[in-house]
Amino acid sequence: MAWRFKVSKYKNAAPLLPKKEDWVSDIKVGAPQSCGNHIKASAAFIAFNVENRGGGSLGIVPLDYKGRVDPSTPLIHGHSDLITDFDFSPFDDGILATCSTDANVRVWHIPEAGLTESLANAEYSLPQFDKRVENVLFHPTTEFLLTVAYFDTIKLWDIKHEKEIFSFSGHEDQVQNTSWNGNGSLFVTTSRDRTIRIIDPRADKVAYEAESHKSPKDSRVEWLGHSERILSTGWDGSRVREVRLRDLRNFSKPYKIQGFDSSTGILMPLFDVDTNMLFLAGKADVSIMYWEVTEKEPFLTEGLKHNGSVQTKGACLVPKRGLDVMNGEVNRVLQLTSNAIIPITYQVPRKTYREFHSDIFPETHGYEPSTTISQWLGGANVSVKTISLDPAKRPTPKFQIHRGPLSKREEHKPPEVVDVPVPAPRSWISNGTENKPISEVRPTLSKPMVAVKEMVEETDEDGSSKLASIRKAFESRSVSMDEKMVERRWEEVRQEKTIQEEEKENVGEQLTVRDSSRVIAAERRKTFEQRMVSVDDKPASPTPRRATVTRSFRRICKFRHLKGTPGHKSTCIENLRDLSRTTPGECDGMAANSEFVVLPLSGPGGKLSVLKHKKGGRQPDGVIPSLMNTANVMDFAFDPFNEHTLAVACDDGKIHLWHIPEGGLTQPTNEPNETFMDIGSADKVTILKWHPLSAGILAAACGDLTIKVWDLHSQSVAITLPSHPDQIFSLAWSPCGRYLATMCRDSHIRIYDPRHCTEPIQTGNGPVGVRGARVLWALGGKYLVTVGFSKVSERQISVYKATELNKPCNTVVIDISPAMLIPFYDPDSSTLFATGKGDSTIYAYEIGTDYPHLFPLSHHKCGSVHQGLVMLPKIMCDVRQVEFCKALRLTSSILEPLSFTVPRVKTELFQDDIFPPTFVSWEPVMTAAEWLGDTNRPPRTLSLQPSDMLTLSESREQQSPVSQPNSGGHIRHETPPFLKGMVPNEVRQTQHKLEESMSQQMNQVSKTLEQDRMEGVDSTEWED
Repeated sequence: MAWRFKVSKYKNAAPLLPKKEDWVSDIKVGAPQSCGNHIKASAAFIAFNVENRGGGSLGIVPLDYKGRVDPSTPLIHGHSDLITDFDFSPFDDGILATCSTDANVRVWHIPEAGLTESLANAEYSLPQFDKRVENVLFHPTTEFLLTVAYFDTIKLWDIKHEKEIFSFSGHEDQVQNTSWNGNGSLFVTTSRDRTIRIIDPRADKVAYEAESHKSPKDSRVEWLGHSERILSTGWDGSRVREVRLRDLRNFSKPYKIQGFDSSTGILMPLFDVDTNMLFLAGKADVSIMYWEVTEKEPFLTEGLKHNGSVQTKGACLVPKRGLDVMNGEVNRVLQLTSNAIIPITYQVPRKTYREFHSDIFPETHGYEPSTTISQWLGGANVSVKTISLDPAKRPTPKFQIHRGPLSKREEHKPPEVVDVPVPAPRSWISNGTENKPISEVRPTLSKPMVAVKEMVEETDEDGSSKLASIRKAFESRSVSMDEKMVERRWEEVRQEKTIQEEEKENVGEQLTVRDSSRVIAAERRKTFEQRMVSVDDKPASPTPRRATVTRSFRRICKFRHLKGTPGHKSTCIENLRDLSRTTPGECDGMAANSEFVVLPLSGPGGKLSVLKHKKGGRQPDGVIPSLMNTANVMDFAFDPFNEHTLAVACDDGKIHLWHIPEGGLTQPTNEPNETFMDIGSADKVTILKWHPLSAGILAAACGDLTIKVWDLHSQSVAITLPSHPDQIFSLAWSPCGRYLATMCRDSHIRIYDPRHCTEPIQTGNGPVGVRGARVLWALGGKYLVTVGFSKVSERQISVYKATELNKPCNTVVIDISPAMLIPFYDPDSSTLFATGKGDSTIYAYEIGTDYPHLFPLSHHKCGSVHQGLVMLPKIMCDVRQVEFCKALRLTSSILEPLSFTVPRVKTELFQDDIFPPTFVSWEPVMTAAEWLGDTNRPPRTLSLQPSDMLTLSESREQQSPVSQPNSGGHIRHETPPFLKGMVPNEVRQTQHKLEESMSQQMNQVSKTLEQDRMEGVDSTEWED
């Protein structure tokens, strides 16, 4: 658990885009089509494809070159056709190998001073091949070894002695990419036959092979340094770009698959072994993604993405020897566009860069080969000796290596090496087999196995007796029942038996549970027991009940037929202008209390419009009175205990507190009453949540993936929860105010007890989609509700027990839509409303403790699409009209009130069965100091009953019996007046005849008991 919250040194590495004059501009790249990256860099030079009608050419510029490239700049005119790939030697910054569509491979030497004239004669040319050459790659530990891939063949060539060392032609189609492991003993390939292979060139065999990606389109592969992990990019069967991670200990099945989008450009992986930073640059994309590769869950952690404005033609990483380490530059990505090279620096922020920060710059691979060709062929596996990046330890200021032309070079002879076997790291992927040497293992290509979970039928000790009683009761009424309905009722019986136990469950300790939930559970139990009473039994309750025949076991929801009614046109606010359509995904887009509603406006400055929603009408033209925050607004929320206080979170790390005048805003203002900012962190604030019971406590989710609990009275951060592994989508306080639930991009739900522990006390799996999610508490804090996306972009709602977050109790799929569902929960009615921006339907469900926990209600369909929805406080509901929820709905230019009511006959009575005592959410029960001092107080409640209304339960007790006994002493039930017009006359006559016939038969039944006819027996003996 602790590892998940381990802080990475590079999690805040930010991409820095230089000014345009610092680009390498005015180049002509054209549209090269190959499996290469079209740009490579050494510690001294940058090589890139150049459009040339006369054949394949490369442009060469110094690594630190800035500005425009003169059209007369010398080039490498190396081939008669397109240059498909090229690579710099890791041991000489001036040695460059190229391959081309003309089936030639050439090696070039670039002078230390750069090109002074165009090059056409190579240092060395390999014999021409019979097919187009797709890849060239230098060996990572041995100098002069060059890997060449053409069509279905891989060759290893000794360019110093001009001879071939190894050849493999086992691919069934074109080879697309190759990569060596850290010590140079194995290399991995991908090809169009959708197979990934690990080849041992010295043993002349395939060590491993497996299915790479479903699509035969272009794919890339990268061996992750000295580890046993391999990363590949490609497309799945649905043409969705994906990244797959594999481990040699379970090579046939990837342990991580990360999907992205359906773009047509291949993702080019750029991996830094020293920092585990992975950059994914898609061809024709305008953005470059940054991920950090980890050895444990979640394996891939997303960092800050570079969002550019021009399409990518190619990309590469600058070697570590070429970085500006004294400015915190941990990596530099060179983005090749159609007419420029953009150097994108990834910098780790530090307070000062006066000294060398060795903690973020570990030792990197050096420039001296570790083995000779003969040693490597003899079986030596030695990694390259590492060097320090500290400028004080550099042999030369620029840290560049130039060894001269290839023809004058002598093979470097390192000291004799002994291949010491290194024990394999502890396996963290269990495959049920013993680890074997690579040369002895060659698994066949197989499809992943799908585990099938066995379905075990659960039994109950008294389940049979319950089922028998259910059948007996309903068979006596001659009611036909479906077998599935019986089983469903059986499940409800088991759920009813455990209600008492569920009420005692809590998160870590006993949570505050409202008495109304127990009353509801008692009512359900009482209703079920009354269903089971035989027709001849007398009702247990003194209240007369109309005889009904229940023909199904469907759960009775009091809000099943809720009705949504928009307000009259005179109550709507019209002519709303300049509304923002681009609010962040973590923001609900609107905020309201009993007086005001806040709407974000478009344009710079983070403007917010504040309106009095009780006053309808048309907004005047002209300047819109607004709150100007001077920075982009990320989220905003009203103080629940002060209707005139609004908290606003901005992307500059500040939290503004605004006081809204009594009459509302009359003119724009840019001076907040108070401003809070954590001096130790300047990251943006993304989410704000006020404490439900304590005044002055505000939880804020920050861009550095931490959660900070502010004490606004002391203007300080009282509690800081450690960083999440990924972006925080949502957070919510529990009704009792003790716990805080979060929903993260890593698809995990976490529950914190912030006053006692900074680590989560509960963790579980949430929605797997990465577009966004929401979490909220339900049923007095015993359950959690999440809203998010599935793997196939289906919007879904899930219910979890707060004590069991491993899997949801139930999940309901809504539809497929890109809009995020925003949930709203009414604790009094246990009703969940959910809708998204651009939707025209408001989905409604009742949350229950019994299966399936999500009971669909009548969804409200609006006449037009809406841009947002916000619920108003419960105190604003008109209980005389049986209005249990009130909302504001925003369209493109109109804000209209929306009323949710329940159809009832006796509206003159207060419906106390659907209006339990509500929370007093507008008054705090404790101060911030008391809450921080570990004080817990239950929330206060208030009855919504008007003083001049009689409750429904009281009216039933005062009612006289609805039926009188007839002459035979039997009860005759009459049709209620409001149903008489709905029953045909023929049916009423038939019913009357049946009742008369039944009464006559009952009069003939003897009422004398058997003991009345016995003689010589005392009456008291029958009581035994």
